[in-house]
Amino acid sequence: MSTFPGEPQSKRLFTASQRRALFERDRCCIKCGAPASRTQAHHIAHWSDGGATDLANGCLLCASCHADVHHNGWDVYMGPDVHPWLIPPEVVDRRRRPIPAYNRRFADELPNAA
Repeated sequence: MSTFPGEPQSKRLFTASQRRALFERDRCCIKCGAPASRTQAHHIAHWSDGGATDLANGCLLCASCHADVHHNGWDVYMGPDVHPWLIPPEVVDRRRRPIPAYNRRFADELPNAA
């Protein structure tokens, strides 16, 4: 089994190298901005439903935001920009407009933003 970031894994937990790659890409909790050191790796398509343990199916969420995604109607998807996006539940936004990951919300305002 390979341990390179981005390669699918047959195991549920993200490897250390995959988590480092998620830290580099997401930088923080994608929903609230909590520091990456306080986050958990989340499967966008749940592992129990056949979702892969790879970078294209992972993002960083703090424990509280992870609970929101699993229990309070928040959805996550990988956008065409190859970064995670959030869709709030109708109680937050009736139109359920997508929200970019926290570290990308103000990217236009940052110097040298990618």
